[in-house]
Amino acid sequence: MDVKSVMPHELLKQAPPFLFIDRVESVEAQKIVCVKNLSYNEPYFAGHFPGQPVVPGVLMIEMAAQASMLLAISMEESETTEPRIAYLVQSKDFRFYNQVKPGDCLYIKVEMKETVGNYITTKVLINIGDTSKKAAKGELIFFLP
Repeated sequence: MDVKSVMPHELLKQAPPFLFIDRVESVEAQKIVCVKNLSYNEPYFAGHFPGQPVVPGVLMIEMAAQASMLLAISMEESETTEPRIAYLVQSKDFRFYNQVKPGDCLYIKVEMKETVGNYITTKVLINIGDTSKKAAKGELIFFLP
C-alpha cells in the first residue's frame, strides 16, 4: 500500500492527542521515514516538566511504534484503508541521547528487521531535524493480528 498518499490517522487506530505521526516523508522497500513536529502546546509539555518542557522517552517509543506500524502496512499487499491496530510486545535496547523540546522536528527512521508469523521486529533511529543529531534508537517487537 502507498502510505504516503494517505494521512496517518486514516491507517492507524490511534487518534489525537495520541497520534504522534504528522506525515510520512519517504517509504522504500523495507524502510520508512516519518515526521513529528513538536508544537509548544503539546499537552504533555505542561507537566513534563513545567518551565523546562521535554518529550518523555516513552512517547518517543510510541512515535517509533506508530511509524513501525505504518511500515508494516506499507509492506502489505492489501489495499484496504481500514485503520489497523498492533500491540507493542517489547522495546529492546532503547537509548536516549539528546533532549527533545518544543519546536523540534523529529525524523523517525524505521527499518524492518524480521517478521515471524504475526510478530514484527523493527530497528528505529530518531533524529532531531534532518541532521544526524540523535534523539533515540532501539528496536521494537510488536504483534499485528
